[in-house]
Amino acid sequence: MKKTTLLLTLLISGLASAQVTIGEGTRTDSNTGLSTPISIYYGYSMSQQIYTAEEINGSMRIDQLKFYTANQATALGNTANIDVWIGHTNLSGFQNVVSDTGAAWIPVTQQQRVMTSGALSFNGNEVILTLNSPFEYNGIDNIVITVDENQAGNNGTSYKFFQTVDYSEDVSLINRSDTDNPDPFNPPRKYTGPNSYLTSEVQGKKYKAILTLIGQNLGVNEFNTLGDAVLYPNPAYETVTINTPLTIDTVEVFDINGKNLSDNTNLSEQVLNISKLSTGVYLLKIKYKEGITSTKKIIKK
Repeated sequence: MKKTTLLLTLLISGLASAQVTIGEGTRTDSNTGLSTPISIYYGYSMSQQIYTAEEINGSMRIDQLKFYTANQATALGNTANIDVWIGHTNLSGFQNVVSDTGAAWIPVTQQQRVMTSGALSFNGNEVILTLNSPFEYNGIDNIVITVDENQAGNNGTSYKFFQTVDYSEDVSLINRSDTDNPDPFNPPRKYTGPNSYLTSEVQGKKYKAILTLIGQNLGVNEFNTLGDAVLYPNPAYETVTINTPLTIDTVEVFDINGKNLSDNTNLSEQVLNISKLSTGVYLLKIKYKEGITSTKKIIKK
């Protein structure tokens, strides 16, 4: 096996299991029925929440979503028949407007359906949704998660989900009802402001459910050396500066599948032009004239 192939095999074998938790604390909604991602107190609910690239901090394959309830779950038999969509988005919040059509849902047609008529599992105060189809998060965009619960009946007022601190804009939407099951392809849109509470209305909130994303890290591990390089900006659009006290001999660029894409880049002094690369995660193999080799990860936006 060639040394380069072996190196990449070792690096990419680092695509191991990963968990990313977004948010902390024990904050809950005062209204159990409006607690995202699922209104356990109502027969039907639909919610959307936005989580940012900065919070996720790297590409990953998402296999499970884990949420947290204030009380340990013991019986959630009426919380089932769950559909989930996840999608990339450049939005950081929902731009709601007070009107009969002002709730700014992100269309599920722009998202990937990752669970169909699924069931949740629970362990203590952890509530887990295991996806039918993993979602490949690109590490660059924000994501929107749509959770649509379709089982008639409820499980009482005991299970409020832990929520994050406030953001500067609405980062979650929810609609719930005991009689009208919201249609994800044509959801209710009446928005009367931040205090919307009727079942015919959509509530927008500046906080969202604390979430752990569980899956595999799609980034690459880095081998660091004495006096190693610092890359900036990273992520980058056009060029990346390789700041190092060592003398660069060569730089090779690989995608996460091990394909050498060096012909699509150009190194001048310590500035690497990556403008011809597609959006994604790449591995730089940097050889120094001092006889040292290191590997670094970059994200092309």
